[in-house]
Amino acid sequence: MKIELKGVQETLLIPLAARAFETKSKNPRIKDVKAVEMVSKIEYDFSKFDRKMSKEGVIARTMILDRETQKFVNEYPDVVCISIGCGLDTRYYRIRYNQVQWYNIDFPEVIALRKKLIYENKNVHFIGKSALDISWNDDIYIEDKKVLIIMEGLLMYFTEPEVIQLFCMIKNHFPNCTILVEIMHPFIAGCSKQHDTIKHTDAVFRWGTRSGKAMEKLCEGLHFVKEWNLFDELKSRGVMFRIAGNIPFIRNKNNKIVKLVLQ
Repeated sequence: MKIELKGVQETLLIPLAARAFETKSKNPRIKDVKAVEMVSKIEYDFSKFDRKMSKEGVIARTMILDRETQKFVNEYPDVVCISIGCGLDTRYYRIRYNQVQWYNIDFPEVIALRKKLIYENKNVHFIGKSALDISWNDDIYIEDKKVLIIMEGLLMYFTEPEVIQLFCMIKNHFPNCTILVEIMHPFIAGCSKQHDTIKHTDAVFRWGTRSGKAMEKLCEGLHFVKEWNLFDELKSRGVMFRIAGNIPFIRNKNNKIVKLVLQ
């Protein structure tokens, strides 16, 4: 299958490739059979994304988000999960409990590609709209269920006004939700051209924040709960990661997964 993706949309292939590479490795930390299947069906030079730093970061964030999503689902089995900027994410298939209603949101072109590779079912729904298109909120049926919103590899491609706009949209439509989001430090956001995989695309990082706590200023009612540095999952990946993870100047600039609640 030949595909034509440009700019930010092309970056969805980076985590897909990382999950497939990891699944096929000798001692995989995650198993994503669907990622392997999708990579095998797409005619594309995935080798340019086979870079250690980026691959390790993707797997670290995947492990954290899988774990925290599973914890939330364990507590609220009939939760509504909303993956904004889903790309070719396959988290639903790694989560146990089939009562979950899962909504994947991305550009129409991305959702069209998803539909060629992954099927919707009674629990998994696709919405082909921009994250900033306020109408996608009307396509989600929540009743009185708990809502978990996941934003992975997304906000760094937005401007700060767009980030604020998105959080205000979420607050207006899902006022008591829980949010798991990946954040990038402003220093790293300024280094798109040096990034080991992003430099192979036309995408550019546009926003970063120093901490999850700092995100509270984005939207009234947004409260910081906890954050996890990706280095926390990389301690066993070699001396370089162990040393870097213990140097505050380096550690503080690594990506983090942040848990927030809207109240």
